[in-house]
Amino acid sequence: MINSKYDESKQPVLVKPMGVKDFTQLASTPIPKSLTAGLAIILGVVAYGLFLLHQDRQAFGVWIREDGLVEWLTFVELLMMSAYSFVITAHFGHSGEERVARRVWLFFGFLFLFGAIEEISWAQRIIGIKSPEWFLKHNAQGETNVHNLVICGVKLNKLVFGKMLAMVLGIYLLLIPLVYRINERLKGTVNRWRIPVAQNYQVLLFIVLAIVIRLHLGLSKKAEELLEFSGCYIIFLVVTHPYNHEIISFERVRTMWGAYLRRERKRDHEDIS
Repeated sequence: MINSKYDESKQPVLVKPMGVKDFTQLASTPIPKSLTAGLAIILGVVAYGLFLLHQDRQAFGVWIREDGLVEWLTFVELLMMSAYSFVITAHFGHSGEERVARRVWLFFGFLFLFGAIEEISWAQRIIGIKSPEWFLKHNAQGETNVHNLVICGVKLNKLVFGKMLAMVLGIYLLLIPLVYRINERLKGTVNRWRIPVAQNYQVLLFIVLAIVIRLHLGLSKKAEELLEFSGCYIIFLVVTHPYNHEIISFERVRTMWGAYLRRERKRDHEDIS
């Protein structure tokens, strides 16, 4: 069910005046306990990883390895974001502004799904499939994935999934939340397209974690995996608990999401039985 304020394409966008409170309060609505618990786990994993890095770099290298805990948790985060996006997509109609919003969330769903599958190299190591010759030649790790490709001497992991992705995240998590609060035209467009905007506490988390983890890159480049891991959860927080929460009936979405998870757990239990 979509908020009626945005139902009609010809309906003017209502924009409330921005005040000091919009910039100083950490969250526009209470943070759900489930998200707070998830955040505590994510911060705990990051803290443990950095502690281990200081204590024993070799042990940290083993802990942060491919197919390790952090990689699989990142995969789960991306998969959850993808499923959540598809659930929200089902709420939108196929005409007017809802059609645009539907495409936006559908794009989010496939983007996160692509990221999840890339994270585990399309399950290549799990299934035990050998990489095709082309990937053996053009992939830095000899795996069947896109982010480790080397094209004309350029590593896509550094260019596209490093610099360009960092720039996009910077715009989305830092610039858009600021401009959204002061520019009515941008706010109207973002709300019509139902694009979630980061809350102040999410922006603050992103900045702090980015600074702290990057300060440890001198000890090990693999520390970047912790930034990727924690960054994924921050995006998950934005998607599920945005500043502009009025764009979607998130309470109903969460109810549907909970029902979906219960069905999956029941199905898994039946498979085991």
